[in-house]
Amino acid sequence: MKSSNRTLLALKVFLDSLMILLSWLLAGYLRFYVIPGGMSNDFFIFLRISILVLAYTLFFLSKNGLYEEDLEHSWRKQTSKLVFSSFEGFLLLVITLYFLFPQKVSRLSIALHFFLLVALLVTERTIVSSYIKSCYRKGKYSRRILLVGFGESLLQYEKALHSTRVQGIKLVGQYDAQGSPIGGIKQLKNVTLREAVQETFPDLVVISYPPEEHTREKAAVAEGLDLLNEKVIMLPHLPESHIGTNISDFRWIPILTLNAAEINVFGRISKRVFDVLSCTVGVILISPLLAIIALLIKLSSPGPVIFKQQRVTRDEKIFTMYKFRSMRNDIPEDNTHWTEENDPRVTEIGRFLRKTSLDELPQLFNVIGGSMSLIGPRPERPALVERFNKEIPGYRMRHRVKSGISGWAQVNGWRGNTSLERRIEFDLYYIRNWNMIFDFKIILFTFFRGFVNENAY
Repeated sequence: MKSSNRTLLALKVFLDSLMILLSWLLAGYLRFYVIPGGMSNDFFIFLRISILVLAYTLFFLSKNGLYEEDLEHSWRKQTSKLVFSSFEGFLLLVITLYFLFPQKVSRLSIALHFFLLVALLVTERTIVSSYIKSCYRKGKYSRRILLVGFGESLLQYEKALHSTRVQGIKLVGQYDAQGSPIGGIKQLKNVTLREAVQETFPDLVVISYPPEEHTREKAAVAEGLDLLNEKVIMLPHLPESHIGTNISDFRWIPILTLNAAEINVFGRISKRVFDVLSCTVGVILISPLLAIIALLIKLSSPGPVIFKQQRVTRDEKIFTMYKFRSMRNDIPEDNTHWTEENDPRVTEIGRFLRKTSLDELPQLFNVIGGSMSLIGPRPERPALVERFNKEIPGYRMRHRVKSGISGWAQVNGWRGNTSLERRIEFDLYYIRNWNMIFDFKIILFTFFRGFVNENAY
């Protein structure tokens, strides 16, 4: 590890430790000296447990990658990891105190510690990230990157490094470009990769070649394995939807399961419990809004308030999906195409409902009934599913989970008459990387950018 990396690592560990102990001691002080009912002699028991609290929390912070160097300083991603790590440490602490500690510890103080810990860690890491970014602007702590090889994947990687979210990057050269230089990056003519590294002193070595250059790529990887002080990564020739897929083995033979998009049984149970509870509460809270929309639809045009349509969900089961009617009844519907912009079938109130996604509120009853989930891939009509299964490789994998009212593809703008390939990539990424925090994140995004969409006609 380079000395600059060690400095940043030491800074993060020191400040995190300080925040952990501060939150624990502050929680004890509030419980035993400020909040009525606490006994001051219990505070000394509280002090003895502080080492355990520090060890547990630091362990989960490290386990979840919060001490690894990341090219992209994403506040949102880091905050999610901080909350999750704090919660894991909190659960392990509760279990330890309950089963292994003979003296009872105030439950209120432990709860206070958790909330104080999250607040202090998020604040501290936000300040540290700001400090690191200011150092980047001054040329300090810059990460030096050496590109090895050529081809489309390496070109895309180089472009991604110029994102506004990526700072403190210096491209020190491109080795073995074979007449395919990338931009104005310095071209290295060294005989071996080790010589190129000794000339440029990179922190990160990135290897990528076109698929047809497998032999050359294999040789570069072999050279990369011999580098001791530099991190070496390779860009595999895989679609985006494979992000999150684990490599396993069979008797030391590496195996990549192509259709490994699956949510485990415990995940399905927790997801179902959350769906039922949240949608039941939601229906109760918005029942006045549902009644108003129903009245407006009834007054605007003749026909039923609720529109029913056959859609496809998990395991390709067909179910009846409910929506507020947004179209006239006297014009037949085309089941093999999506609604287009300025579609004459859409009513005035229907256009507003579609644009704001309010027409989808009755799907809360689909979720409660079990045919849909709150979050998941968008359900399609059987005729479209049959067509896409034949035309688009991997489309059927979307049906490994229940369809959802909102989803990762929808909140990123891939809904309506947009690229199916991109939508599938986002759907499969969601399934492979699913957890409850991911669902909460999508729900939050839905409120900010998922309801109103330019592709919703």
